[in-house]
Amino acid sequence: MAGSLFERLTRGEAGANMDEDESIRQHLLRMFVARQGSVQTLPDYGLPDLNDLTLSRADLIKETCDALKVCINRYEPRLIDADVTHRSMPDSTFLLGFHISAMKYNSEGKLQPWQWDISFEGEKMRGSG
Repeated sequence: MAGSLFERLTRGEAGANMDEDESIRQHLLRMFVARQGSVQTLPDYGLPDLNDLTLSRADLIKETCDALKVCINRYEPRLIDADVTHRSMPDSTFLLGFHISAMKYNSEGKLQPWQWDISFEGEKMRGSG
């Protein structure tokens, strides 16, 4: 399946041949590193600034889960009914992990589960799987 229009325009042949799941992951990465207000035509695109020092770790995790879920459900139409949960990251006290689960249509037009794990460490974000 072809990548998104953005991938096809910016990556040429490689974008046209990109797997749909990889295209979704690339879009989510771009969206999650964007901060709300950085896209003039879509002021709520991206994540809000969550650097509120008054938030407890539990509140930060909840706010981040909610913000990720809103972004996905609003701006990634290939995913349906996305949910985001916290994923424990015992290797680092500064690393926040999240699990994204959603549904998407496969090439036969049937709904199938889709999932991905991401982690944030400061301003750095990584996806796995």
